[in-house]
Amino acid sequence: MLRGAWLGLLLALTATPVVAASMNALRERAVTDPRGLIASVRHQLDQAGSTLPPARERELLWGMGTAAINSNDDAALAEATLRLNGLATVAHDPVAAAAAGFLRARHDIANGFGDGMGEALKAANRVLGEADPEIVAWARFQLCDAYALDEKPSKALPLCNQAVTAYRALGDDYGQGDAENDAGIALATLNRVDDATVAYERARQHFAKAKAEQLVVMVGDNLAQMYLKLGRAREALALSQASLKQELASGRISDALNSSTDIARAEAALGRHRQAYARMRETVAQARKAGINGQLIDMLQVESRLAEQVGQLRQALADEREVVRLSSNIDTPALRAIELELEQRYAAREKELRIGELEHANELKDLQLKAAQAEAARRHEQQRRQRLVSLTIALLAAALLLIVGLLALLLRAQRRHAAELQAQTLRDPLTGIANRRAFQQRASELLGGARDARTPLHVLLLIDIDHFKCINDSIGHPQGDRVLRLLTDHLRGTVGDACFVARIGGEEFAVLCPRMGLTAGMRLAEALRAGAAALALPKDLPVGKLTISIGVAQFDGVRCHDLSSWMRAADQALYVAKSGGRDQVAASKLAG
Repeated sequence: MLRGAWLGLLLALTATPVVAASMNALRERAVTDPRGLIASVRHQLDQAGSTLPPARERELLWGMGTAAINSNDDAALAEATLRLNGLATVAHDPVAAAAAGFLRARHDIANGFGDGMGEALKAANRVLGEADPEIVAWARFQLCDAYALDEKPSKALPLCNQAVTAYRALGDDYGQGDAENDAGIALATLNRVDDATVAYERARQHFAKAKAEQLVVMVGDNLAQMYLKLGRAREALALSQASLKQELASGRISDALNSSTDIARAEAALGRHRQAYARMRETVAQARKAGINGQLIDMLQVESRLAEQVGQLRQALADEREVVRLSSNIDTPALRAIELELEQRYAAREKELRIGELEHANELKDLQLKAAQAEAARRHEQQRRQRLVSLTIALLAAALLLIVGLLALLLRAQRRHAAELQAQTLRDPLTGIANRRAFQQRASELLGGARDARTPLHVLLLIDIDHFKCINDSIGHPQGDRVLRLLTDHLRGTVGDACFVARIGGEEFAVLCPRMGLTAGMRLAEALRAGAAALALPKDLPVGKLTISIGVAQFDGVRCHDLSSWMRAADQALYVAKSGGRDQVAASKLAG
């Protein structure tokens, strides 16, 4: 049903007129003075009573609802949507009903609950065929805004471009600025930094032409995010600080939280890690108090990274766990893997700190060794020049040389110990192959390299042993460990040097295949699956048959645009293979 509404909106927004009236008369004040606008609209509604024309009442209620969202005023939002629904019923006004739907959609998407996108599509469907060009432009922009806010950039961009064209035909610079800003948000979500920067700069130009100077400053915070990715941290910081000052003055709580987060990012980029971490702690507390959960996830991720940078590892782990809980209540293998990864990152980080301490101790021992060597050389030279040297001095020199040797041996042992600790952080102790941390390093290096469009795409295989818990429960963990080592030997022997094999947790393995392409990746996955099922198991291992399920995803740079989304796509494919009966290979529907 929603898909039909989407297609209908793309094919039409013409015919069947409603009462013509502007939906945009109060849009600037809804941003620059939301609380004042809410009070003004309530006063006008009370004064006019039943004499207010329906078109004017709709215009006032839309402005009030938009201002309520900007100032996080749930009571005013509820009042505006209820009165719009009542107006739609009494006056048979579909535009009023659409306005109520768009307001609910924006609120639900921003706060991370309900089917906000569904509400937006239903609202757009109510004004399909509307003849008034201002209502057409308004509806297109509202749907563009909903998709951009819901992080569906590929669907947002066409609508945003249509809204720009419609507002250009109306000579509406403010509307063009709004639509270009949302286009920039969609482009930024796709990580098209240069294109997003251009869109934001065009938005600022349109707002300047419309003499909406506060909106020029507001879009500056979005532009600051792009400047930060382009390495222009000081310019980004100045833009975000200007936006925050304005947002606090006008009471726009949600926008102020975003600007404060961007300021923390810029401060971190400038090396002010503790100052950035303190700011994020305060910002997260304000988001909790305001109940803005949709923004809280991103803020917690920023706080987690900053906490790790300043050594607050437990807080970083707690933040990431809360992100997982807020993102989904479903206990999937992916979520368990994320939590395991966080615990391993915590342990690995502590080992890194220990390695740093050992390296510092080694530096001190180096200095001691050099001082001892210099002293030995001085005494030896003194002995060479003085033929008559007492026995005491000779014994002292010998003892000093012995100390030098012991220090050298100790230094060598310390270096070996540090190297062993470093290796342990990258190796799975049970199977001897790479662990999750080593896999992430290798994958990050691969994705960070230059890409050639003429070569096949990288492929990721996620492998899970079927019914492994039953194996452990029935024959014991030592035998289960034997099964893991047998599968490891099979995986390494089959993929050879072409791919990188790692155990990423429990009974889960990952195979990273650079420049292999999806077709070859599926062939390799099927060979691994069939080979596992055909393994000749030792007679003393009481397991009838070993089967595995495999999820395959290729890195296309769009839907799979970073390691996290690539892992998520492969994990969803693995879930399909598992739910389809296990002992299967499935390819991701998100990429390829």
